[in-house]
Amino acid sequence: MSDGLPKYCDLVMKGGITSGIVYPNAVLALAEEYRFKNIGGTSAGAIAAAVSAAAAMGERVRVAGAERDPKLGFEGLAAVSKRLSAAGFIYGLFQPARGAKNAYRLLVMLAGHAPPWRKGLAALAGVAAIAPVETLLAFATLTGLGYGVSGWRGAVAAALPSLLCAWAAGGYCALQRVARVIRKNQLGLCSGSRVDGDKPALTEWMHEVLQGLSGKPLGSPLTFADLRGAPRYDGEPQTEHAINLQVITTGVSHREPRTLPFEGASFWFLREEFDRLFPPPVVDWMAAQDPAPVQAQGKTYYRLPADGELPVLVAARMSLSFPLLISAVPLHEPARWEQASARTDADSAAPPEESMAASTEGLTTGGERGGAQISAFRICWFSDGGISSNFPIHLFDAALPRWPTFAINLVYPKSDDARRRRSTDGDGQQSIESAVFLPTENNKGWQRTYQSIADPSATKEVSGFLFGIVAAMQNWRDLLLARAPGQRDRIVHVSLDGDEGGMNLDMPQAVLTRISDKGTAAGRRFRDFSFENHYWVRWRNLASAWQRYTIQVAGSADPARRVPAYAQAYAQAAPEGPPPPSYKFSSEAKRKAAEGLLMRLQEQGEEWADLGPDLTDGAPRPLPQMKITPIY
Repeated sequence: MSDGLPKYCDLVMKGGITSGIVYPNAVLALAEEYRFKNIGGTSAGAIAAAVSAAAAMGERVRVAGAERDPKLGFEGLAAVSKRLSAAGFIYGLFQPARGAKNAYRLLVMLAGHAPPWRKGLAALAGVAAIAPVETLLAFATLTGLGYGVSGWRGAVAAALPSLLCAWAAGGYCALQRVARVIRKNQLGLCSGSRVDGDKPALTEWMHEVLQGLSGKPLGSPLTFADLRGAPRYDGEPQTEHAINLQVITTGVSHREPRTLPFEGASFWFLREEFDRLFPPPVVDWMAAQDPAPVQAQGKTYYRLPADGELPVLVAARMSLSFPLLISAVPLHEPARWEQASARTDADSAAPPEESMAASTEGLTTGGERGGAQISAFRICWFSDGGISSNFPIHLFDAALPRWPTFAINLVYPKSDDARRRRSTDGDGQQSIESAVFLPTENNKGWQRTYQSIADPSATKEVSGFLFGIVAAMQNWRDLLLARAPGQRDRIVHVSLDGDEGGMNLDMPQAVLTRISDKGTAAGRRFRDFSFENHYWVRWRNLASAWQRYTIQVAGSADPARRVPAYAQAYAQAAPEGPPPPSYKFSSEAKRKAAEGLLMRLQEQGEEWADLGPDLTDGAPRPLPQMKITPIY
């Protein structure tokens, strides 16, 4: 630690499937300089966040005096990183379900770095492998028709068009067959659990790693509460949690991002579904936490452990559910309630809520309803967090942070901005140092990303346009925030070559080593981070935004700007105003305090608007804005 004083930091990691190989070495390099407080991520970044949090806990356990164990803490993380960087290991973690091997191989080939002609041949061969009977039957039928019309000459003439039509028919049948396999396998080709052989699959390996790094036995899964209650360092800043882990998942059924662990939300799970996704010790432990499972529709529903009691493995797996490749995670929420006494039609419907707040919470959490019992559930699918927030740099953000929240962004070679920063070594590969970029000046890192869609091929240009639309829908919030002052200086960008990470599941050793080296360089680059400048920029942001916000509040109180028809609404927040229609304060003292707050905001805003000074003068650009937004 610099100057002998311990430094603390938070860390947020982006999603990226196998690109996550970057993260373990980055964390190890950061750990040479910092201690971790809050760790978060999405998708592969969520896996890295969970592993890093477990290692941070194990390091605290070791410092607290535990017996030395090579699997514990950052020493164990170094071994995990080395194993991840071994050729073939990651590929072995993804084991397709029975009946899905050919579709899995085809998906990996099409999404990988192979040249177009190889992808075309793979698609032809894949259709024949997935639906061989249908393809051959269609070909035989069509060539048979040609033979029936003109004999062998007709059959030969019809061979090529028959082959094309047979491939199209086989492709349709292959899609139908793969769709049925995916649905049976909980909407993914790979469940993450072992299918055949002795090699551990993704989820089993994750469980062993999390338990080993944190020092917990396999039969007692690591939970968020374990991280929060980890041993503290001497002189550690006072915080609610020793280590705080948060990951992002996407509630596809509710069409919204959700942060794990859930807070105040209630979901249930079916053991037969979770047995396909998680190791038996984890499922056994979770089922044992619910002393009163619910019997409904002939099935037994167990309540998902709430808040801090949720196993870290479950949250990480819910965040890493890459659509169609990895199975989604099904949870269940109440669909119908009825009174414990005789059922009536009125009882079948949800009882009325007392307030809008309770109603909204009931829709999103499946919360308790006094005096009623659950008689039916509905399924809620959770998939990859990257669908809704692939780079959640908003996590752990504060107006005036006590320590930096670092973030690691993965940049892919199609970005023209990434290409401009590239330099190559003697082998034509991107050099390690040029692949890692951390803004060190206030005028760097704000530039917009640009990606050209122009291509000599019309098909590629149209597909590039469509993929660009999807990327904009997915990433615009994260990109805007990443370019903002007080944000951009804390993000290190790691540029990856086309054969590195992503859906390249079976990378050669040289590529794996190169990715790991980029991770080490990324972690060490944060040694150049200036928290002094970062803190000052954040303060300038806050002062500028707060001044403009209070001026807006004062402007809304100006009688000349108010609408007479809404006078009753305006009066509710004023002293001696009429009673509000909802969300009433629980005491008169609280209402008086709120009235005083409004008056002070209005007075301060009027003073600034009239006399100044203008705190936006010379403030970082673009100017931030203060808005009330929901937490997810």
